[in-house]
Amino acid sequence: MKNRKKHNKALFKTAGRTDPAPVTVRADGGDSFYEELLEFAVSLANKLQTCGAETYRVEETITRVIEAYGVERADAFVIPNCIMASLETDEGRLLTKIRRLKGSETMLDGIERYSALCRRICAEKPDMQEARRLLRETEKNVCHYSLPVYYFAAFLIGAGFGIFFGGGILEALAAGVCGAAIGVSLKFMGKLNANTFFTSFVCSFILGFLANAATAIGFGKNADITTIGAIMLLVPGFLFTNSLRDVIYGDTMSGLNRLVQVLIIAVALVFGTSAGVSLARQIFPAIAAGLLPIEHPLWVQCIAGLFGTLGFGLMFNLHGKGIPLALLGSLISWPVCVICMRLGLPEPIAYLIAAATSSFYAEIMARIRKFPATSYLLCALVPLIPGSGIYYTMDFFRRGMLTDAYAKGRATAAIAGAMAIGVLLVSTGFRMWSVWKNHRRKKA
Repeated sequence: MKNRKKHNKALFKTAGRTDPAPVTVRADGGDSFYEELLEFAVSLANKLQTCGAETYRVEETITRVIEAYGVERADAFVIPNCIMASLETDEGRLLTKIRRLKGSETMLDGIERYSALCRRICAEKPDMQEARRLLRETEKNVCHYSLPVYYFAAFLIGAGFGIFFGGGILEALAAGVCGAAIGVSLKFMGKLNANTFFTSFVCSFILGFLANAATAIGFGKNADITTIGAIMLLVPGFLFTNSLRDVIYGDTMSGLNRLVQVLIIAVALVFGTSAGVSLARQIFPAIAAGLLPIEHPLWVQCIAGLFGTLGFGLMFNLHGKGIPLALLGSLISWPVCVICMRLGLPEPIAYLIAAATSSFYAEIMARIRKFPATSYLLCALVPLIPGSGIYYTMDFFRRGMLTDAYAKGRATAAIAGAMAIGVLLVSTGFRMWSVWKNHRRKKA
């Protein structure tokens, strides 16, 4: 344990270094050095991609590592399940590697550690044998929460958002239990290597049945709110926002790939929830639904959203002293959004401003703590995910109300698009500022 802490401290301390280091000597003068360099860069990028890193981060990792060793021509093309990278040797020979990704999950601790390793490699430029050793050591030190913590996180998400979206204590508890059941189902489906469509279908079926059955036996009064709170574990809110962000940023293939995944998950959720609700109402005919949500004060919404965000943080393996700072983002984004709407701004504009504020906070914290902005951004965006909009769109489809489904779906898509634009505007501004600062440093 002491050695592990020592390694972590050294890794993150060295990650912020900017002092130049000599380029590794190419002992054999042949292509073996280039092949080893390309293999290492792709392997590191693959680890980042497995942890759910953004497309641009994976691509930049490859080019930065290769260019740090004095290779001027390096290219990378990344889509969510594949990495293609190439470099040109001094003799003009082109080397290419392709790596296919079989599965990934959001691992914030992994993104932070592998990004820190990338900065360390670029600063120190060790030989390839040492670089591979550091990669293996970093992989061993990526932290994972235990299964009980994972299930507790799922409970927190359901319970927190059960209150956030207008439920009472009973609805929150029921949503928490449904969330924990979804957590168990997700892990079970993962062990069976089930595909995304089938996993989403099974989990949403279980959710639809349990939420309505709980309401029928008196465990809450509003089945819709119970379902909305727990379905936050399944809705592809982050995936939808990231797909639009990729398209707007110029990573069209990656964005379209993610968008197809969103549509597949959405269809599975519609059919799964419909089947679960229909079965529950066949068994329990007297189920209250369609009741108006409770209008909680803003401070109650913020606290409930904070608990839900903590659940996502634990589920996404957020570790370290930065957890409170990451959670603080959720206490900033939602009040900004509510204040904007109370000032009379349209919903998409309010969400755009709130997302831009979240992105600004994430970028500032990333530069203060020398960590990727991803952890802070994801936590800040959690309360903004239009979970209720996605649920009601699915519910209207289930009941055959296609006009209402189209209207609600269009409004939800507008909110997600506005969030993507808000994040992109701020992140692009910070990246342009970093490029300008680096150019000035080189000229000096």
